[in-house]
Amino acid sequence: MDMFSAGSAVLLSVPLQDKSGNALDVTAVSYRITDQNGVELVAVTTLDDFSPGSETADITVPAEDNQMAPGEARAMRNVELTCTIADVNTIVLHAPYVIQVADPLVVGTNSFSSFAKAEFTALSIPGLTAWAAASEDEKIAALIDARAHIVQLSFAPLNSNVNWGQDSLNYIPEGTYDTDYVGNSNMFLFNGNLDLLRPSQFAALPTRFVDALVKAQVAEADYILGGGDIEKKRQDGLVMDNIGESRQSFRQGKPLQLPVCRRALAYLSYFVTFAKRIGRC
Repeated sequence: MDMFSAGSAVLLSVPLQDKSGNALDVTAVSYRITDQNGVELVAVTTLDDFSPGSETADITVPAEDNQMAPGEARAMRNVELTCTIADVNTIVLHAPYVIQVADPLVVGTNSFSSFAKAEFTALSIPGLTAWAAASEDEKIAALIDARAHIVQLSFAPLNSNVNWGQDSLNYIPEGTYDTDYVGNSNMFLFNGNLDLLRPSQFAALPTRFVDALVKAQVAEADYILGGGDIEKKRQDGLVMDNIGESRQSFRQGKPLQLPVCRRALAYLSYFVTFAKRIGRC
């Protein structure tokens, strides 16, 4: 899918063909534009300068219709064309494209790091073969996916007045944590759930913790892109793999499945907790 810079005008030249690639004899074209959620941005508009019999329909989407909503890194525009054929039948064609900001990784929203910082961090992590071979778009997609994996972990409290709930003797009334989330508002990171932090709250996290998150994100992105073949085989239960005469052996029980790979978890081991407790908040 084509990508364009947010806030810029986009000129589309849409081939007038059916799903099999056969040319359509189109006499008139109208179109409308929606976003990725189906919200209509441009109502049905007749393409006045269309010449009957043309092989393409040229549509210009103005810059004001390619603006990003606050907090968005990427968005989609779907141009829906209604083509009249032989002045009787109609056929609908779709011409989707993506708009994005200069760096689609928004720190504190869909990533723990900018793309530049992720590339810099990768220099200090050896053996990222899949990462090194990937394109920029692949790396960005993997980093966004990696963050989604990491936020599934539960993180232990750090040293702060907002670490403790009201059920704890360590609770300090002055140490409240502003949040839109309902419930457990006096617990560190809303019970350790990073996905509920606003960007301003993420920016206030300790540097050591953020650095660990970035390293884990890059390591997990490498794993997503195809690195860690041995670990993936072990996750499948493989305990023996002989190359000669190709013999394999698998364990009977299912190994423990975690949201992230072992390497990513190792960077976060100081901050992650697997303990569960019940208390009054």
